Amino acid sequence: MIPQTVGRRYDVGRLAPVQCVTNDTLKDLDIKDNCFLLLILREGTARFCVGGKSFEATAPCFVCFDEREEPRLTKKRGLKCDAVYFHPSFLNVNMTFKLVHSEKYKHLAVSHDLFLLRPFTDGERYVFPLFDEHGDGVRRLFRSLDNELREQRDWYWSCRSRSYFMEMILLLERAYGFFGQEGPDTSVSGIEDPHLKDAVVYIESNYQESVTLESIKKAASLNHSTLTELFKREFGVTPTGYLWNYRVEVAKKHLEFTNLPLKDIAAQCGFKTLPHFVRKFSELTGVTPSEFREAAVAERKAAFR
Repeated sequence: MIPQTVGRRYDVGRLAPVQCVTNDTLKDLDIKDNCFLLLILREGTARFCVGGKSFEATAPCFVCFDEREEPRLTKKRGLKCDAVYFHPSFLNVNMTFKLVHSEKYKHLAVSHDLFLLRPFTDGERYVFPLFDEHGDGVRRLFRSLDNELREQRDWYWSCRSRSYFMEMILLLERAYGFFGQEGPDTSVSGIEDPHLKDAVVYIESNYQESVTLESIKKAASLNHSTLTELFKREFGVTPTGYLWNYRVEVAKKHLEFTNLPLKDIAAQCGFKTLPHFVRKFSELTGVTPSEFREAAVAERKAAFR
């Protein structure tokens, strides 16, 4: 299939190269040369055949394919699965199949904060665990993405749907990094202490909510002094400092790759008010969100020209 969502009321005729399928039966996985596929297995198991090899996926997990594959579902048991069919250009117009698979892509992705999409292009592994802590967040993001594409409630429907999908991909790439795969430059992949890892997963799964030091301590099963010592040793910041840094990192993605209003980005990244977002972002980056967006977009356009 060639994934497309067409603008109906706002941006009439606009094509967004993405399509959601809730409770996908996976009967016809026609993605060869057309699109990438992200499957979110909520319940049950599924067995796939790819290139003569077969593998089983057990929920909860992600299953990822790129456009070079011809996956086929051969068996399922109690399966409940949501699917996102997408072209990489949905994340950024420069992300063509040819570029994503090129040798120079990793350098470009790191330089311009593009997604590496390694869970899709790995070629050796297709299944990645979905942490219990990530489960609710991934389901919420999928529902938000699906609803935005269907309802198209305002002029920002395409940007807003992209923002939800980007956050989903961030969680996926974090999961990929946790298991020692060559992935994005992520601090979590090298964490050895299980309590610290629990704290980081909790923060990165709940940053949109009202996360407190007490809730981080509870997630890590540690007292204040031990938790703070671990964070400072590993990251050079306190637990709450890590939280603010992560919120700003996610906000950067929205600023770089969507046209969402600042107030929407602030709310989506866990900031109480727009002034609070601007103040904290400026404090941690040295520039305002608007200045960051303008510079990042201009730099990327110049590089790809």
